[in-house]
Amino acid sequence: MGKEDRDQWIVKCPKCGKIDGSCRHVSAADVRRILRLLKAGIEVFPAEDEEPEIPEPHIHEPAHLAHVVKPRFAWSDLVLAPGTQEALEDALTELRHKTLMYKGWGLRKVVKKTKGLALLFAGPPGTGKTMAAEALAHELDSPLHLVNYAQMENLWVGETEKNIERVFAKAAEDGAVLFFDEADAVFFRRGFMTAPWMNRDVNVLLSHIEAFPGVVILATNLARTLDKALDRRIDIAVEFPIPDARLRVELYRRCVPSRAPLAKDVDFKALAQRYPLSGGSILNVVRGAMRSALKRGKRHRITQADFLHAAERESKKATLLAQDHLQPSLHQERIRGYA
Repeated sequence: MGKEDRDQWIVKCPKCGKIDGSCRHVSAADVRRILRLLKAGIEVFPAEDEEPEIPEPHIHEPAHLAHVVKPRFAWSDLVLAPGTQEALEDALTELRHKTLMYKGWGLRKVVKKTKGLALLFAGPPGTGKTMAAEALAHELDSPLHLVNYAQMENLWVGETEKNIERVFAKAAEDGAVLFFDEADAVFFRRGFMTAPWMNRDVNVLLSHIEAFPGVVILATNLARTLDKALDRRIDIAVEFPIPDARLRVELYRRCVPSRAPLAKDVDFKALAQRYPLSGGSILNVVRGAMRSALKRGKRHRITQADFLHAAERESKKATLLAQDHLQPSLHQERIRGYA
């Protein structure tokens, strides 16, 4: 292509990557044809293979009693309150310097063994408990074993206790972080009103946590329902509160992709100050805003109004879930013909 054919247009060549002018791979005629198509209303989008995603499932080996999870998140991905961050850093410090603590500084002479580390992650849904568990496993370069309650519990007497033992043994063998999500489902308070075999299962879980040499994490939204005997066995309790306005701004920035077509009026600070949402809810708001924009057409930008509409709907979820949609009971109704 000669100098006379070089027009003043911008093009990104798929072969040489040149973006500030024409090149030998793309002619002026090619670009004029593209412009004619655009004027005719043809929409052009990046090819799907520009950013190929690795077809690798999140859960790699669905084991019988625990799912083996490859951590997706790193420490830098976490957006946490200062107290939460400090507690997690305390856990990492002990795990990285365990040999020094127990051998060099003589802690083993006091406890007579090298203890593992039991963590309790407690807080509202969507505040990053599962994400933090994956990030901790990533920092330790360890797999994460997510306990499968449906497989662990067995109707036959004695089988559940054996399954619990297998779960802990497999995690110790693989050097994995053992993760009990929604731990209140199995570590509930024992008592006279609970079936004897259920109390026995909790006893077995508590004893294995105390003897486990690795890292075990219990995550819950209902910490008050956990058995009181966990108090002594939990080494570090980590609270995951609803993020404050400053953290919510950062969460919006992290959750909105850089390629998302945002309008100039989008104000994350205003959204963060108006709606006290968790990180999981903020991600739902971002997706809802995208849906609102797409309903107007693929070439429309995501506006502040889209975000406000999505945030309002997300905020009303709690009210909707709190409602009783069943019909009032008969004794509360006024039945015609009866007093």
